[in-house]
Amino acid sequence: MDENMNTKLPEVSTHEPSERSRWIAALSYVGFLCFFSLWKSKNDPFVKYHARQGFLLLLGECIILIMTVILDLTIGRLRFIGVLIVGLIQLIAGLGALTLSVIGFVKALFGEYWHLPFFGDYREKIPGFHKEVS
Repeated sequence: MDENMNTKLPEVSTHEPSERSRWIAALSYVGFLCFFSLWKSKNDPFVKYHARQGFLLLLGECIILIMTVILDLTIGRLRFIGVLIVGLIQLIAGLGALTLSVIGFVKALFGEYWHLPFFGDYREKIPGFHKEVS
């Protein structure tokens, strides 16, 4: 079995998340709407789980955007090979981010917990917009 599968998933309750919770969780994978999901995740562990992952995905997308701009301003100035390298990096990064967003959206919409590759381990370090309820 894969070592990444041993990551900590939240306690799964016996009841399925409501349709409203599933839609709010799915919206967290659509760019800046993750902030709306973080705001609405007060007492819902399902929404909180996906909202934190959506925020991590947005953060990763911003970091990749900054890196590609820097590469474009440096290596991209080369006539042919620079444009080709930067274009390929942008294409791969964009398709990867789009793929992760679509998978996360669909998994949340179907009420499933899904571990985001690369960033999912940092999910519990993302604070919400409100105090934790014990």
